[in-house]
Amino acid sequence: MLESIKTAAKLLVIQRLRRADAERRQGLGPFGGLDPSLWGWESSSDGQLCVSGRRARDLAESHGTPLHVVHLAQLRKTHDDFLRPFRDAYPATRLATSYKTNPLPSVLAALHGMGTYAEVISEFELWLAGRLGLAGERIIVNGPGKTRSMIARAVAMNARLINIDGLGEIELIAQEARGTGRRQRVGVRVVTSVGWSSQFGLSISNGEAFAAFERIGKLAALEPAGLHLHIGTGLKNVGSYVRAIGEALEFAARLRDQLGIRLGLFDFGGGFGVPTVRAADAWDDRMVALGYPPRDPYPPDCPTARDYAAALRPALASLREIGAADAELVFEPGRAITSSAQTLLLRVIATKDGGGARKLILDGGKNITLPLGWETHKIFPASGLSLDANGAYDLYGPLCHPGDVIARHLPLPPTGVGDTIAIMDAGAYFIPNQMNFSNPRPAVVAVDGSQVRLVRRRESFEDIVRLDDAAG
Repeated sequence: MLESIKTAAKLLVIQRLRRADAERRQGLGPFGGLDPSLWGWESSSDGQLCVSGRRARDLAESHGTPLHVVHLAQLRKTHDDFLRPFRDAYPATRLATSYKTNPLPSVLAALHGMGTYAEVISEFELWLAGRLGLAGERIIVNGPGKTRSMIARAVAMNARLINIDGLGEIELIAQEARGTGRRQRVGVRVVTSVGWSSQFGLSISNGEAFAAFERIGKLAALEPAGLHLHIGTGLKNVGSYVRAIGEALEFAARLRDQLGIRLGLFDFGGGFGVPTVRAADAWDDRMVALGYPPRDPYPPDCPTARDYAAALRPALASLREIGAADAELVFEPGRAITSSAQTLLLRVIATKDGGGARKLILDGGKNITLPLGWETHKIFPASGLSLDANGAYDLYGPLCHPGDVIARHLPLPPTGVGDTIAIMDAGAYFIPNQMNFSNPRPAVVAVDGSQVRLVRRRESFEDIVRLDDAAG
């Protein structure tokens, strides 16, 4: 009896949430404010999902699935849309490409061609930046787990900035720098009253960050050059950034006044949310449990780069007063740049009926779509966009694992074996989190106007076992 009452109460709340969501989407178009144009794609007159005039279905046929499609025009647009308002507020602004967000060399090279620095958090990423031809002057080194070999590589490359994440790193960097006969530029990752802390950075409030700069200032091999913060990921709250950056700038003023240190680089991190991705919450889980799809992302909920830049303009005006005369501002926007520029195409390989929603088995699952476990992304049929999405489908991957779920109760037009499904916003944390769980990892193509180029071949069976010794 009690459980029935609880379920009835949940249903009432869910119905209210669904009505409110439907009401605010009125007038936003047939896709509820999530038109394919937000990702630089189009819906053709015959209901085909297209990019640069090419049908998603044709790309899937030509290159096979699972297939990542990088849309380079969208990548350029998201880069420019983010950078422009910050440069209007503070001209000496640069972006640093977060390697961990999307380590595809083709994507990284494209962004570096637009002028971005590299932001790396592992020795592999540092090595990759070098392999892509990036000079040390364009590399910022972060991360709480820097090994001695990583530090040695960063110093040898004369990295623009190594951001110290723990007091133990200071002497290690100094030792390596002494061997080169020059000073290494370093910063400190600070922890403010908002955002991540735990294993990250040094706290302003308890004096650790100040002590780090005191120690750095006494070492001839190190140049105290920067300040770094990063408060989270996928955030959609302007106030949090304003507060964190305000605290960091107050701290920088203390360094100037008490230690005579004027910093030349302020790295205010990333973590900016994406308008077309929504973090799932407890009510989304309840909706799914009771036979409803989770709520779609709602783009107006997400502040734009212009919103952030406008709110931060007063603080940014003080940078050169607090720091060096030519102080540089760096952001590491990560997903805000790459997320919407990549789409994952999957194909239906089997169907099953019974037990409510029809079941679709796709040729890719959690092995390549891990972020769908905590985020809601828009999923389009590659064909039939002009048809009513009045069928409820459960989408599963091909893995022999009960957790291999892609989406539940998804409204789609009639969909069956051979049809292609497009998962949008696959440009952030899909590639670094993918694995060859019983299946090879996907190929990647880049679309740039009339050109379609294979930028990562599909992993072969031989690739999967290339490093193994069967005789071992």
